[in-house]
Amino acid sequence: MTVSARPALRAGPARPVRTTRSWLRSDRRVGIALLVPALVVFAVFVFYPLGRVLLLSTQGTDIFGQPSGSVGLRNYVRTFTDPGFGQTMLNTAMFCAGVVVGRVVLGLLVVVPLTVKLRGMPVFRAFLTSPMVVSVSAGSVAFAAMLAPGTGLVDTVVKRFGGESIPWLTNTHWALFSVIVVTVWGSLGFTVLLLLGAFGAIDQEVVEAAHLDGAGPGRTFWSISLPLVTPTLFFVVVTGTVEALTTFGQIQILTGGGPANSSRTLVYAIYQQAFGSASANFGLAAALGVVLFLLVLGLSLVQFGVLEKRVNY
Repeated sequence: MTVSARPALRAGPARPVRTTRSWLRSDRRVGIALLVPALVVFAVFVFYPLGRVLLLSTQGTDIFGQPSGSVGLRNYVRTFTDPGFGQTMLNTAMFCAGVVVGRVVLGLLVVVPLTVKLRGMPVFRAFLTSPMVVSVSAGSVAFAAMLAPGTGLVDTVVKRFGGESIPWLTNTHWALFSVIVVTVWGSLGFTVLLLLGAFGAIDQEVVEAAHLDGAGPGRTFWSISLPLVTPTLFFVVVTGTVEALTTFGQIQILTGGGPANSSRTLVYAIYQQAFGSASANFGLAAALGVVLFLLVLGLSLVQFGVLEKRVNY
């Protein structure tokens, strides 16, 4: 009996085996392709304008406000030797510190009572986050009316309780403080929203364990709740610093940098040099812009190098 042999299997073409290096190269190409649109946007709207400002800061300005040729570092020398530059930087530091501290402290004072579970509390939360929907111009105009000397709502209340009229926006001692208050009010809604989310994400089992160990409300807040929301507080501080250093609308509408430049900050000084007078000097304005950029960069690096070490992730 003869057994027929099975037909031999035909081998197909061998599939190429992809090595680890080829996979890495493919992933790198995909990553670069995905980064290209973002890099183009950054190049057009960030890197190119920054380069133009750096170039313009070394240019002179003719009587028509146009660049008239390179003057080297003369604009920076004029900026740092200007008698009003020191006052502008002091105003900027006071304004930034007041806004950031007021934003954090007032935000915590508002949010902590809102974490209590009571009937009607969502209504209060919505009310306290409402400043988010008010534009800077509308809020500033409203506060300008309320702070008007003699006829404003604030002066009316002060007089009703036997006080005297205070020139909130026209006095060198009160103008900067008034702008700080308006700016803190405008950022309160966003701060409250962030802190509400942070406190709401705290594990209640940890808080209950602290209560069982005998910790009171104050001790629980300081040792448990506050450390757990430090990432959000750090975010509020960093973004609040940048926002304060670049605040313009409130100053423009409420005080115009006055009186006697008592509320003029660095960003408003840039506006005055470039557009605030008939003799515009874009070179000096660009030099001030570079100073503002370095100030924001330096403060951000300090905050990330010092404050971030105290954040509990």
